Amino acid sequence: MEDETTRLTVGGRDEEAICGAADAGEVPRRWAALIDEVHNHSFSTWGVDYDHYHGMSWTLPPLEAGDHCELPVVAAWAPATDESANTWYAVMPSPTVLLRQVTAEPAKRADTPDAG
Repeated sequence: MEDETTRLTVGGRDEEAICGAADAGEVPRRWAALIDEVHNHSFSTWGVDYDHYHGMSWTLPPLEAGDHCELPVVAAWAPATDESANTWYAVMPSPTVLLRQVTAEPAKRADTPDAG
């Protein structure tokens, strides 16, 4: 069997999604007011830098004592020959969705003795 290379996709929130996360309490509420800066980087001091697709970094608005901020980084992988966008879709969920999935009670199989 021949070795197959793997494509790793890493993702996280962009500026618009960061501003929108304020409504869910995932970032400081005052960040919602920064939505006007999302598409005009000429005066913004924060944002997501994709470094010409060589890497990804976030420069965030100032955090104050007591602020709460959830910015997950999600990784997904697939064979390099897989030309679908599946890994891209896999890295886009919000922290609320991720936490809901990992804390949800596992579904009971119909063939277990205590299935009801």
